[in-house]
Amino acid sequence: MKVALLTIWHEKNYGAELQAYATIKALKSLGHNPYMINIHIKDTVKSTFVGKIANIIEYFTPATYKFNRFWRKYIPVTKKYDNIDELYSHPPVADCYIVGSDQVWNPDITKKYWKIFFLDFGSNDIKRISYASSIGVNKWMYDRYTESIHKLLHNFSHVTCREETGVEILREVFGIGANCVLDPTLLFDSYDEFVPKRKENKTLVYYPLSEDDELESYCKELAYKLGLKPVNTNKKTTILGKVLFNRVAVEDWVNNIANANFVVTRSFHGLAFCLIFQRQFAILQSRNGRGTRLENLLSKLNLSNRIYCSTAQIDLCKPWEETIDYSKITPLLESLRQQSWNILKKMFEE
Repeated sequence: MKVALLTIWHEKNYGAELQAYATIKALKSLGHNPYMINIHIKDTVKSTFVGKIANIIEYFTPATYKFNRFWRKYIPVTKKYDNIDELYSHPPVADCYIVGSDQVWNPDITKKYWKIFFLDFGSNDIKRISYASSIGVNKWMYDRYTESIHKLLHNFSHVTCREETGVEILREVFGIGANCVLDPTLLFDSYDEFVPKRKENKTLVYYPLSEDDELESYCKELAYKLGLKPVNTNKKTTILGKVLFNRVAVEDWVNNIANANFVVTRSFHGLAFCLIFQRQFAILQSRNGRGTRLENLLSKLNLSNRIYCSTAQIDLCKPWEETIDYSKITPLLESLRQQSWNILKKMFEE
């Protein structure tokens, strides 16, 4: 089956790129022919003149080269859509449209593109499904969109969501019965294509989603205390003050977590890859109020004690002294994984 996927990608964000990659990988493993609908949210951001010059310079930097290489190698795409009107005028030809995962149903993130993430383009005869689509909040706050979304969701043959809170919102606000499934990155128990060999590097890896002085200074001090090397797996170098010059490659981001002794992050996908590679970790609460997805996953795995409201609380609880017993965690994760695979397969069969 030819499948056109719509998700948030091409963001130079490790979680976004890896969930897109994992969805493509999962669909291929089921025998389908998936393509990414090649439209980018960041294209909607208008730059100043200085910003446009910076973008031109940045295009030729090692950071851009690394992400472009990843996209070319792993993400098959449709034609490039420069705006919404182009997508409406010439929608991709496919047997099925699929949306997900990440926060594709959070209008604060998708902004003026919000409607296309409810697959409001293309022929009505094309099958529409969602896999692990996330709203990203535990309470629906977007009443002005409710009526339109209600109509669009009833065109879907199957709806799945990444968090239980999202399942509740879909049922209570939109009258949609949805299954809760794992993020696509968690459908796999290994990423040998990125991590062919495993070895602990005596590192404390931290992943700040943006500038995060609290996280960075704390992790450097903690690494020294534990006799580990601190590694910022979102390290960025700039030139001319603001132009991004270099960053960690996606494959190296995965490697850093896979081979770490301990990981500290606020990131959902940072947590996901800790679980995949059975790493010891501490999760800091999200600063933007979008921590539902973290809390939901940790709760299902009986790991709610691994999320902390501050670095001071991490220091007080000393989670590095309480080893996570993956002999108990992995069977729980494997059960959720199998359920999610079964639901994904079923959506295409019915």
